[in-house]
Amino acid sequence: MPAHPLYPFLLAFQTLRGIDWISAATLVAEAGDLSQFARPTALMAFVGLVPSESSSGGTQRRGHITKTGNVHLRRVLVESAHSYRFRPSLQGAVKRRLAAVPDWEPALRQISWRAQNRLHDRLRRVGAKRGYNAAYTAVGRELCGYIWEVATWLRGTLTTEAASVSQAEEVAAHA
Repeated sequence: MPAHPLYPFLLAFQTLRGIDWISAATLVAEAGDLSQFARPTALMAFVGLVPSESSSGGTQRRGHITKTGNVHLRRVLVESAHSYRFRPSLQGAVKRRLAAVPDWEPALRQISWRAQNRLHDRLRRVGAKRGYNAAYTAVGRELCGYIWEVATWLRGTLTTEAASVSQAEEVAAHA
């Protein structure tokens, strides 16, 4: 697996709480490197975690999620959202997975920590207001946005590294 071109994405997705090896492999297998999605909302629509809408004239009514996207990814994301019921922490499994990607650790640690704080608070607020089934779906939707952010950041990092390696090879070839 380390020779696979999407292996860095597999490692990077695991830095988010609730995303383990199987969940990350599912994300990579079902959606790839996510470069096909220009915005996080496009990924959310692909997964089917967008609200339905009934519009007529100036009236807009938003309803439950559409459930018209990738069922497997949606299930994995909503299951992963359950892990945000615990207080934010960079210990245990998340710490081990962050250590597996030492070159990227500072930026991924920051994204992971931001996601944990926001999603934990969102789960508590929405759970108290609308019930925990709706809260897990809402957190799964936002987790989808953080996954897109990790993929976008990683794609930029890999592109920068590839460019610097190719420049070094050109300099070495001309020397």
